[in-house]
Amino acid sequence: MKRVILIQLILFLVAISGFSQDITDIAYTVKPVYGYRKDGKPGRELLIEFKGARLKKSAVVRVSGPDVNERTILAASVAGDSARTVLLPSGLGVDKAADISVALQYGSTLIEKKVHVPRMRHWTVFIYPHSHVDIGYTNTQKNVEILHSKNVIEGIKLAKLTKDFPGGAKYKWNPEVSWPVERLWNAQPQERTNIINAVKNNQLRLDAAYLHANTSIATDEELFHNFRFSRYLQQQTGKKSDVFMQVDIPGITWGLVPVMAQEGIRYVVSWINGGDRVGNAHRFGINGYPFWWIGPDGQSKVLFFQPGGYTNRHSVAKGGQTGRPWFGQRDASKVPAVIKTGYSNVDFTAELTNLEQERYPYDFLARSWTLWDNTPLDADVPYAVKDWNAKYAYPRIVITGASEMMQHIEKKYGDQLPEVKGDYTEYWTDGLGTAAHLTAMNRNSKELLTQAEKLWTMLNSQRSIPRDELDEAWRYIALGSEHTWSFENPSEPFFQDAIFGVKSGYFNTAKERAREIYDAALAPITDKSNGGLGPLEGPAAGGVAVINTNSWAHGGLVTLNKAESILGDRVIDEQGVEVPAQRLSTGELVFWANEVPALGSRHYRVTKGKPDVKQGCSVENYSMQNGKLKVAVDAGSGNIVQLIDLETGYNYADEKVNGGLNAFRWLPGNVDAPVADSVTQIRVVEKGPLVVELEVMSKGKGVRSVSRSVRLVWGQPWLDLSNKVDKLPLLEKDGIHFGFGFNIAGGRTRVDIPWGVVEVEKDQWPQANRNWFTLQRWLDISNDQVGVTWCSLDAPLFEYGKMSANNARGWGNGGHWIEKVEPSSTIYSWVMNNHWHTNFPLTQDGETAFRYRIRPHGAFNASVANRFGMEQSQPLVHVAANIDPKVRPFVQLDNNKVVVSILKATGDGKAFIIRLRSLSQKEEKVQLSFPKQPGIVQVCDVEEKPSRPVTGAIKMLPWGMTTIRVEL
Repeated sequence: MKRVILIQLILFLVAISGFSQDITDIAYTVKPVYGYRKDGKPGRELLIEFKGARLKKSAVVRVSGPDVNERTILAASVAGDSARTVLLPSGLGVDKAADISVALQYGSTLIEKKVHVPRMRHWTVFIYPHSHVDIGYTNTQKNVEILHSKNVIEGIKLAKLTKDFPGGAKYKWNPEVSWPVERLWNAQPQERTNIINAVKNNQLRLDAAYLHANTSIATDEELFHNFRFSRYLQQQTGKKSDVFMQVDIPGITWGLVPVMAQEGIRYVVSWINGGDRVGNAHRFGINGYPFWWIGPDGQSKVLFFQPGGYTNRHSVAKGGQTGRPWFGQRDASKVPAVIKTGYSNVDFTAELTNLEQERYPYDFLARSWTLWDNTPLDADVPYAVKDWNAKYAYPRIVITGASEMMQHIEKKYGDQLPEVKGDYTEYWTDGLGTAAHLTAMNRNSKELLTQAEKLWTMLNSQRSIPRDELDEAWRYIALGSEHTWSFENPSEPFFQDAIFGVKSGYFNTAKERAREIYDAALAPITDKSNGGLGPLEGPAAGGVAVINTNSWAHGGLVTLNKAESILGDRVIDEQGVEVPAQRLSTGELVFWANEVPALGSRHYRVTKGKPDVKQGCSVENYSMQNGKLKVAVDAGSGNIVQLIDLETGYNYADEKVNGGLNAFRWLPGNVDAPVADSVTQIRVVEKGPLVVELEVMSKGKGVRSVSRSVRLVWGQPWLDLSNKVDKLPLLEKDGIHFGFGFNIAGGRTRVDIPWGVVEVEKDQWPQANRNWFTLQRWLDISNDQVGVTWCSLDAPLFEYGKMSANNARGWGNGGHWIEKVEPSSTIYSWVMNNHWHTNFPLTQDGETAFRYRIRPHGAFNASVANRFGMEQSQPLVHVAANIDPKVRPFVQLDNNKVVVSILKATGDGKAFIIRLRSLSQKEEKVQLSFPKQPGIVQVCDVEEKPSRPVTGAIKMLPWGMTTIRVEL
């Protein structure tokens, strides 16, 4: 009992002493947030900490300064407070820092101090909820599809659940790309109404691209197919899908700008990888600074914004505990529908404070919110945002779709933003060299499918085009171009084999579908077979229809297999005139089809007997000629040491570089120690007269064997090369390069990209990749007098000046990333590598062929270079046909600097689409003429919808594109 009384007495004395104490000092902290004042205006939070005693009695805080005089009463507190918060006068510290006096009147005590209020604007923080879409990488493609389909459904549910939340807390789900929605749309038709309504209600925000593709390896027409499904949903919902959202991939082709403009896409958001093999993509002041990206034509433009890396420290910290653990879960049913822990940290004030100190000129911050790649959505976000916005007026957090965010930027800052031209050359395209045979396959499938679309229009006036089949073939091509290939850990057997097996299937399916459609397009001009009752050579009786799918007349070498040429070795044209022909050592018969009309045809026939050739190519002592060129191969290296124009005598080969053209080099990873091959044999494969060919056989490091074939065709001013590499499946990092050093002093290098031509260095952003490059079909190195056009049919990657792509340092952004390249007339075709540590195969095994065409010329002519490239990539088509189909061009152009990129029938069969491309650096005019009088001919300003009639010549912008719709 005595002890209890003693304790009570001590507590009483302590309490009495507390009452006798007074506040001796105060400390002020200006917080980077604005609360809600009683007058409804936002006021900066001022934290007051009391020293010496707690605040129990009422007190007055007076704030004074220039144009400021305000008092706030602090109510009494029975328990006493060690700190209180007051809100400063509205507007204080918003536009500029301020120095004020803050006085605390506490009974008879007055404590006054000077307080510096740092600048803190009324910030808006945009949060973009998403789950990064890798079609593979973290799980099988099927499981990834299940997860993202579930995210769409759950995202809509959460948006409906929070539809009555105030302002920025209303949830929106962003699938990033349309692939998850399209997969759900097709797999679960019962969800379609739900999807449409969610899009209409801004609960599901659909961005424009189908998937995250390496855009730099696309062809002109391929880029359009990336937006097909989002355009379809636009029609279904009436809601614009006007943002190209690219997540993870550093870099985007310049040629996408006019395509986006054509498709009605106004904005680009590039949320790139935070630091894995991204080179200079985060450097030179790009992150957070929007600008207008002007297309190669000088007129098309989009508003470009790269906020930075696509993960932020808050979401990734949570995701590391809740999202990342679901990587590699083979049983999709075990993955939770959503992640909900009751907490998400949406406090971005530390980042905003840094931006204020850096004097960042804009009043917004954009942050993506994903818990990692291919993870369930974070269902805590709208509640966290609701609570934050209820407590603070600013920073205001807004859950957003990309379009709303970009509209905010355009509306507030659009007329102040700079304009930028040039190419954001991609970095992750090097992964294409890890599976070179699949990359080559897709390059050729794209060209074949483009020709198939043209052929259906040219030959099938009585049959509807199989639009669904064509679109599905393009979808598989897109899946091949999508940026994920393998498992995160490509050494792990199940997931690596499963994911890469499906990825490989995309390429093979695209190839098969393209070939099926191509063959079906040719069917109307073929002959009915009588099978075993018919002649041995089939119903065509040696007839061959040769069709030109390009919009200018040109010739080409036609190769017939043994069955197509069983009747003999002679070939005559439709007038009965014999044309140059030759039976090859392979058993194939080749002949030269001369000047096949634009979008038209010629007819030839194989007949009995031997060709009657008066002149032709010659080959002797590793040297060959074809009347236009002389080519000599060095006996020791197998490299081309002479590429001589016989008319001028000029040698285009620079023997000082690697000992000649087409030089094989194996390069170990991260070590500048290239190793040449060792020639084992050089033999004459074809002796002419139409075709001569030398084959160089050799052994080399990293390969079982290498063969390099050098071919000339009589009378043609170009060189045909075919290199075959039989690769060993080495785990050690390495690369295979073929060097081409040209004798062109002071040359400028121009590269064909989709819908544009890029001059190396001059037309590249500071952030662009310069360690390696990609081309669409051709590049040209030339000065004012001489040059070469170089086509690579199978391998899209090349290095400029030196073998500069040798960077295989694992995770992170190590190695030397080039900031500027000096002019050079040397390029390297970088055909194979295994440099990646994740996402791509670690080895490749077996033989892959790499074909090149080289055309020496005088001064540069973009139109001629492009025609040469397209003639190689989309060569003359032939089919066995007894009767001459006499194909007449659907349309004719009167300007040789303008070409037809695509000629295709619409799915409803009511119209044709003609897309024109200008290969001129100045404005051009082109007149279209139609042998068969069409109905209405109209220009399509947006998508492929008619906008205005064509009256007279069509104006083409420099390097421009125009889409025409022709009604039947």
